[in-house]
Amino acid sequence: MDLTDAQKLLASRILDYLRFADRGELVCGNFLTPSEAAYAMTVAGELRALDRIFLFGGYDDAERKMLFVLPTFLSDMDGEPFEKAKMYFEEEFSCAVKAIKIQGSGYRTLGHRDYLGSILSLGIERFSLGDIVVCDEHSAVVFCTERIFDYLVGGIDKIASDKVTVTEFLPDAGFSARRDFVSIRDTVASNRLDCVVGALTNLSREKSQMLIRSGLCEVNYVSEQRVDSEVKESSIITLRGYGKYQVVSFDGETKRGRLRLLAQKYV
Repeated sequence: MDLTDAQKLLASRILDYLRFADRGELVCGNFLTPSEAAYAMTVAGELRALDRIFLFGGYDDAERKMLFVLPTFLSDMDGEPFEKAKMYFEEEFSCAVKAIKIQGSGYRTLGHRDYLGSILSLGIERFSLGDIVVCDEHSAVVFCTERIFDYLVGGIDKIASDKVTVTEFLPDAGFSARRDFVSIRDTVASNRLDCVVGALTNLSREKSQMLIRSGLCEVNYVSEQRVDSEVKESSIITLRGYGKYQVVSFDGETKRGRLRLLAQKYV
C-alpha cells in the first residue's frame, strides 16, 4: 500500500513519541480522526508497541481520540495500557483530555457546524479539538487538549449569533454522544463491498465499483479499494460524498437467495 504524506508524518511522529516516552513520561499527542486513529494502531502493531500505545477521546465511544504512549518499563506489567496510564500517571492522564460545556441563551438553535466554526475562528487548530457532542438545541460539550482549555473557557462568548456561557464539564462514566441514524433496508446478492455500497447509495454496481476503486471508500476507517472484499456485520463504511454508514446485519436470505441487509446512515 502506498502511504500518503500524512500517514508517513504520523508514523514518524509515533516513533518520536515512543522515544520521548522512554524518558519515563506519559506522552500524549493531538486528537486524531477515526481514519488516522486506525492507521496509528496499525503502525503500533507493526512496531510491536500495542502494549504501550492506546487511544482515548474523553469518553468511551468518542470518534476523535488522542494518542497516548507509555514508557517501556510498563510493558512487562499486567494490565491494559489505558489502565496502567490511570494507575501510574494519574494526574497527567486525568488532565490530558479536557471538556467544556457551552450553553446558549435559547435565542436560536445551534448545531455542530455553529460550534466548530465559531471555535476555529478563534485560531484554534482542529487537531486540538476532540468530539463536539451536541446535547440539545442550545448546548454542547466540546472535548479539547489541556493546553487550549483555559483559552476556550475565557475566549468563547458567542456561538454564531447567540451569546453563550462556558464552564468546565466532567463527563461521568455513562456519558455518550447522541447520534441520529436513518435505517436502510435492502437485499444484496452477497456481502461483497460493491454490492453493499450499491445498496447504501442506490448506485449501480458499476458506479459502486468506480467509487471504491477511486479511493473514496473506507471500511472501519481504513481505505478499501477491493470491490470484492467481504463486509462483516458492525462494519463502518465511509463513502466520500455520500456519508457514513454502519452495517447492522445480514439477516437471512430471501426466497431468491439474496441477503437481507439492515444498515444505518449517520445523519
